[in-house]
Amino acid sequence: MPESFKMPIKNRFSSGLESGNLVVNSDPVHQAWCAIEQQRQINPNAEPSLYNEIQPENPIIIAFGTPPGSLQGQEGLVSSKDFAHFEFLCNKSNPVFCINEAAIKLFQSHYSDLLVLKNKLVENSTGKTPPLIIITGQSVGGIIATLFTLWLLEGLNLLKAKRPFCITFGSPLVGDEHLQKCVLEFSTWKYCFLHIVSNQDHTPKIFMSQNTTGAYKPFGTFLLCSASGCACSEDLDFVLEQFATTNSHRAQTQDPNLGFPYGQILEDLKRKALCNVFKSIGTERGPLEASMITQLLAIGAVSPQSCMDIDNLVGKMKRHETKLLIQKLKNSDSDNKFNDVKIHMAYLEWYKKESKDKGYGYYDMYRKKEKPADVKVNEYKKKLMNYWEDSVTEIENRPQLEEEAYLRLRWLYGGTTYRRMVEPLHIADYYKDGGENYQTEDGKRPKHFTLLEKLHQEKQEQEEKKKEQEKKKKQETQKQEEKPESGPSKSKRKNVGSSLNDDSCFWARVEEALILLKKGGLTTDDKGKLKEFEDYVWIALKNYAVSPEIFLKKSSFMKWWNEYKEIVESSSSLSHFMKNGGPKEYEEGKFT
Repeated sequence: MPESFKMPIKNRFSSGLESGNLVVNSDPVHQAWCAIEQQRQINPNAEPSLYNEIQPENPIIIAFGTPPGSLQGQEGLVSSKDFAHFEFLCNKSNPVFCINEAAIKLFQSHYSDLLVLKNKLVENSTGKTPPLIIITGQSVGGIIATLFTLWLLEGLNLLKAKRPFCITFGSPLVGDEHLQKCVLEFSTWKYCFLHIVSNQDHTPKIFMSQNTTGAYKPFGTFLLCSASGCACSEDLDFVLEQFATTNSHRAQTQDPNLGFPYGQILEDLKRKALCNVFKSIGTERGPLEASMITQLLAIGAVSPQSCMDIDNLVGKMKRHETKLLIQKLKNSDSDNKFNDVKIHMAYLEWYKKESKDKGYGYYDMYRKKEKPADVKVNEYKKKLMNYWEDSVTEIENRPQLEEEAYLRLRWLYGGTTYRRMVEPLHIADYYKDGGENYQTEDGKRPKHFTLLEKLHQEKQEQEEKKKEQEKKKKQETQKQEEKPESGPSKSKRKNVGSSLNDDSCFWARVEEALILLKKGGLTTDDKGKLKEFEDYVWIALKNYAVSPEIFLKKSSFMKWWNEYKEIVESSSSLSHFMKNGGPKEYEEGKFT
């Protein structure tokens, strides 16, 4: 362990006991258990329904029952390719996951009813004061409650609705490690699940047979209980180990359909004073070890007499605490990097302004690299590219639903600004070193620039489609034709003076045009390519898509134009623009 981690780890305390005490005294947990008991009392002599709406108002409480039939021996897993209801959970790094076959069959057999319930809850969540939704279930009902909550999360607009809260009691695990990873990709979804498990309840471990040990993985927060006490844990490896090692005297005789008496357990835990439970921890233990041992004793994982088991488990927990601390330090480092990114971008903005004042533009000033400031920019460019390369790789695997989409939009805005500011600097280095065909040859353009541009284009297309739909709807409402707006927005015209080129590869196109002119003896194909570039520039100007910096006297674009104007037709639109004060009108936002 690195020296820098030793002191923080030594003085850390495990908060599982405090969290557990808070949970067992919380209203939602007791409301959920009361709902399960009420669900059992509805038509007690008839076949139980899959679910009942126990409370229709805020909070809305849905309780899933335990259908007849045992899950013992039904630990088989089925691929997500075999059912489409949960494909939204998949991502690039986890394109497929597995769910317990018996559970998914039960879900599918009640699909129509569950769809009605989902639509109803989604509709109820669209009002001004969306209600809290509590979804609960015991044993098999807990599995369906978990699956239904995942499905409901996909349908809710979490920017407006409250996240539902799923509370299960003695629920078996649902799926494999890929399902676990898929759920954990959603930054807030893992906090929607609380699983309450007694060390004497065999049902949560029912799928952990000899053949499937390690195949099933948990997700969410677990409240682990015993006759001695309880503790909360988000350490999923620790939870899984407790499932595998905790002895249960009821293992062979327990019927999952009868349920375990969690109501009595919750009441007992509420009355207990945790500080008086344990007396034999040992004064030689440090504060971290003492808190961990107290937690292990509370959940019934070990007994005070089993010193070897205690030492082994404490060792594992300390290693986990170390990982958590390292991760927190990494997160802190990530925050610091993000702050550095903002500082680096601010420096580039200053550099851009200074370059403009000297008549070059920041692209050409950087390409020359004659001053210390240019070297500093190169340093910032490298750091920014490293940051965004990592960021793009991470975002590729992130889900794209409502809540995540909002964060993604903010990320994309920053990425677009970065691309337009920094890629020209990368292009300058590329062509200064003798490169050619930046955009056309594989591997020349860094992948993250390409992906950022693609994502931006997709977002623009979505916005254009949305605007078109809104315009059409407005026309239908007013029953009159409106002339469609054309050309750039007023905002683009007004702010063009400080803008960046929309196309971050603009300068690569300029460089290619300059290379053609340097060849001399232009072929018909060469002239065609130059005409294509001329047309490209003209369209960009009409859309206010380039910065007026391209018209600075010492810029590469003006170097190209001064050579090209000798061969271009005088009647061309660009030629007329350049010879009749077009650049000045453009910078003032008056060009039409």
